[in-house]
Amino acid sequence: MRRDILYLVVEKAVVDSYIDTENQEEVIGQLKGCFKDDSGFHFLVSRNGVLMADRQLQRPADAATYYNAEGIAIGYVVKQDESGATQKISIEQVATVRTALTVMQRIFPKATVKVIKNSTLEKELDPTPTLPREGEGG
Repeated sequence: MRRDILYLVVEKAVVDSYIDTENQEEVIGQLKGCFKDDSGFHFLVSRNGVLMADRQLQRPADAATYYNAEGIAIGYVVKQDESGATQKISIEQVATVRTALTVMQRIFPKATVKVIKNSTLEKELDPTPTLPREGEGG
């Protein structure tokens, strides 16, 4: 079954303060919540910018509010402290998200980037990365 991908969705993947955000098993274990197999995101970006695949692209997301059926979900992992405050996205995460979106836009050229609740990231991403046209630059 092929899905039409219309959105590339980026949003926080919030974990508790005691979780090692570089340990994929811990992060996914925390995010699973009510999902059986995975975090609900197609990709997760650790604090140091490592991209982790977590869900097959053919499966709709469970984490991308309003965009699950027609979207690819990328979650950047941030910790939440006891007061409910969350970390800001790291420089490494921004770079990885930017690269992942560039690749995904080549695969899904009709897709629009949707950044959920992060004005800093929206500005950093501009919000849609421009891709060189065929035969231009590299």
